[in-house]
Amino acid sequence: MSSIILSTSITTKPSRLATKLIHRNSYLHPLYDPNETVEDRSKREQASSIERFAFLESKIKELKSVGNEARSSLIPFNRGSGFLVNLSIGSPPVTQLVVVDTGSSLLWVQCLPCINCFQQSTSWFDPLKSASFKTLGCGFPGYNYINGYKCNGNQAEYKLRYLGGDSSQGILAKESLLFETLDEGKIKKTNLTFGCGHMNFKTNNDDTYNGVFGLGAYPYITMATQLGNKFSYCIGDINNPLYTHNHLVLGQGSYIEGDSTPLQIHFGHYYVTLQTISVGSKTLKIDPNAFKISSDGSGGVLIDSGMTYTKLANGGFELLYDEIVDLMKGLLERIPTQRKFEGLCFKGVVSRDLVGFPAVTFHFAGGADLVLESGSLFRQHGGDRFCLAILPSNSELLNLSVIGILAQQNYNVGFDLEQMKVFFRRIDCQLLDE
Repeated sequence: MSSIILSTSITTKPSRLATKLIHRNSYLHPLYDPNETVEDRSKREQASSIERFAFLESKIKELKSVGNEARSSLIPFNRGSGFLVNLSIGSPPVTQLVVVDTGSSLLWVQCLPCINCFQQSTSWFDPLKSASFKTLGCGFPGYNYINGYKCNGNQAEYKLRYLGGDSSQGILAKESLLFETLDEGKIKKTNLTFGCGHMNFKTNNDDTYNGVFGLGAYPYITMATQLGNKFSYCIGDINNPLYTHNHLVLGQGSYIEGDSTPLQIHFGHYYVTLQTISVGSKTLKIDPNAFKISSDGSGGVLIDSGMTYTKLANGGFELLYDEIVDLMKGLLERIPTQRKFEGLCFKGVVSRDLVGFPAVTFHFAGGADLVLESGSLFRQHGGDRFCLAILPSNSELLNLSVIGILAQQNYNVGFDLEQMKVFFRRIDCQLLDE
């Protein structure tokens, strides 16, 4: 029988708020298709990564132009990739399936009564039937970080518009969340700020989610600060549909372990300082300024949970591209592409033909590393074709780089918003399951 642990309860050994992450490729995902081919999957992942990068880029451009982080009307969204998480909201609890997004900071779900809502696979949340639901008045702490915030009488409201056309509009409120933990227990957290969406629009009904679980960097409203200023996620093999050990940990039980690098927050996103890249024992001669963020907010390296591929500023990508081309000469046949942004591809099978291929290492300030072995560096695009899972940013204006989830495979990544550090620990996520 599952036990319920209230956030106010005192225990000698509190349960860890660790919950399963469901990747788009997992058999647990509602849209999982066992007949999807390797080529179909790689096309979806690459297309969604390019779209996600465009979203991030557009949001940052807008914030730079208006000079006010709280007034961006554009939210990046990880369509077609990323992770879902199950949680329950209200008293009694109603199950919801939401997208985990480090690119936005507000939790919202669809609420009754619906002026306009999209179809969802789980039960609808009716705030009138919840004993713990409380509306928020105007001017509450953090209101200035809410996208599309408006005061209507004494009712706080929000309006989110996602690039691509999705949107959510409704009221801001407080509510209880119930999480199922990895050890089959349950943990309840109370009095959490969220968005209750009464007008919601989704352009692609193939996407399955009821709302968004915002883990972005804006204080007060993000679940990252509301649940304890720490969170961690562990990502294993996202290519294996049977792998079930990807998980998210929230609050004081988060795995804040391994080598660390300073964390910066810009535009509501998490930035890290990438200093250089090595291939095997060879350090690439990348311009020290290639990955730096400038005083006007251009450049920099963002770490993201919703993008599969990695995009690097051209100054770093070009040298990595050339080094890999040189290493492959005489080993595998290159498949020509018209332009570099279409990918660097070869004939072969990653697991068979790249045994012993030198690892690519991202070296961060403070001594932390991300080591990308062949399974994180390349993506199979068919039976006899694979491509580099790193693309050039081709962003002359912003020069932005984004580290995607493939590069974070086989790592536990811990965010400590009190120390302002990110921690990387290479580990099999199964070893962290409780």
